[in-house]
Amino acid sequence: MKKNLYNVSQIELTYKPKLKASERPVIKCMEDVYGIFMQCWDKGKIDLIEEFKMILLDKGSAVLGVINISSGGMDSVIADHKVIVTAAILGKASGVILAHNHPSARLFPSERDIALTKTIKVAASSLDIAVVDHLIVTQSGYYSFANKGLL
Repeated sequence: MKKNLYNVSQIELTYKPKLKASERPVIKCMEDVYGIFMQCWDKGKIDLIEEFKMILLDKGSAVLGVINISSGGMDSVIADHKVIVTAAILGKASGVILAHNHPSARLFPSERDIALTKTIKVAASSLDIAVVDHLIVTQSGYYSFANKGLL
């Protein structure tokens, strides 16, 4: 049988929740968010390499999951807005909270951090996905883009 070279490839879309809705933690404050991220961060890497993670949220701010987006080097990480938005869509998220660490332990964003956050916010909002916050995390605390008016 000859294959049709002009058929469009498809991704099968399914949703397989791992927890019942009633079992999901609900975000009430940024300290909750920081705690969740710190539970998911490899403590052996947080002071060594930059990593980018994302919490997926439903409409009621319940956590759908935490996704590792990418790992980088000692002073940078690449986070592709297309990967981030795709993960949010596939995870059925209404909102996301972004986070990356600074191995230097500096709790303030670079110009690249600010520009990336704006790019992700524009891409996500075009699909009705809210970027609730972006945290920079270290073992000693966090910086919230939302709290500083950068969202």
